[in-house]
Amino acid sequence: MEVVQQDRCRSSLNGKVRRKSKMKILKKLKPEERGLTRTLWEQVFTEDTKEFLDYYYTEKTKNNEIYVIETDHDIRAMMQLNPYVIQMGKKAIESRYIVAVATEPLYRHRGYMAELLSKTARDLYQQKMPFFFLMPASEKIYYPHNYRFIYAADVWSVKGTDGEELTIQKIVELQNDSGVTLRKAEGKDCKKLGDFAEEVLEKQKIQVYTKRDAAYYMRLLKEQESEKGGILIAEQDGEMRGILVFDEEDGLAVREPLIRKGYEDVFDKAGVILKKEEKKKPLIMARLLNIESILSSMVCREEMDLEFVLYDPVIRENNRLFMLKGNEEHLVVRTRTAHTGKDDAVQKISVDALTSIVFGYKELEKIEEEEKEIFSAEFKEEISKLMPFSPVFINEIV
Repeated sequence: MEVVQQDRCRSSLNGKVRRKSKMKILKKLKPEERGLTRTLWEQVFTEDTKEFLDYYYTEKTKNNEIYVIETDHDIRAMMQLNPYVIQMGKKAIESRYIVAVATEPLYRHRGYMAELLSKTARDLYQQKMPFFFLMPASEKIYYPHNYRFIYAADVWSVKGTDGEELTIQKIVELQNDSGVTLRKAEGKDCKKLGDFAEEVLEKQKIQVYTKRDAAYYMRLLKEQESEKGGILIAEQDGEMRGILVFDEEDGLAVREPLIRKGYEDVFDKAGVILKKEEKKKPLIMARLLNIESILSSMVCREEMDLEFVLYDPVIRENNRLFMLKGNEEHLVVRTRTAHTGKDDAVQKISVDALTSIVFGYKELEKIEEEEKEIFSAEFKEEISKLMPFSPVFINEIV
């Protein structure tokens, strides 16, 4: 728990002015206190239904972390961290999905959100967590806090064979002679869903994704059902060939079609025409945390030898000289304190630019332009030998 400041206010007593102290406290809630944040959620995120919040505060708060700022023993701002296991290359790592960043309207524009973002970043750095991530309401909110996009999602629409609007009820009643059957997933399907998703993502060579298992799909199924949705399964010859996540809160919307290679037309055959829009939608932003940890998880395309000095305005422990040396078989990452004078000629780079490089979201020239940084020819040559964590596939809602 941190006492982060004292606010002063004036009150009058017997004609005299008295200064009264109001303590502001930033803390992480105990498990039994997490439900206290529901009132703030309902006040700020008015679009969320009772059914969804019942699901969230039953399932997601079982093992998440919630940081809050209190004054007068009342919660004024919050930030929730939902745990996910992320596959990064060949390693599975712990990460956190930031959701429900909210401040009571009367307490906005006081820097509360910035304090929560900084505190959580420093805490997770100490846990050697490589990064955490969020789905921003607006990029402008998080950009100043060192968050950068790492994933742009495909946007899908769904129609019938004649272009007609579909509902899930219509879909599961479709008759065809293709041998493909469509049905809504049930709890008993969750183990197979997890195995299927892991197989498809691995074969697609996705480098960063949330690990899928029976528990993952059981939670996702409950989440979708709380929003008048679910998971649709396409089967052929008794085998799972494709799945997609859907909801019907405002017409039929789909996301995350996962289809086994060689069966790309499995939904089309059943009368459900999936159309992928030409333009992707920037969806997930990330903030690098423990730089040494994430760099140590990377591999090289060829022999490399690189030095750079990192600047991180929040996690001061990251402000070091990084020395990377390796080849196709292994990468060694060493660090030391950067020294004025001795290291003046070494390439300087911000944590913001490094985020875009690590996840391969943008070309180096574009990063230089947007971050207003200049990379030397030697730096560009050597950093390009690192294999970025790309492609990324993270599109969870909470």
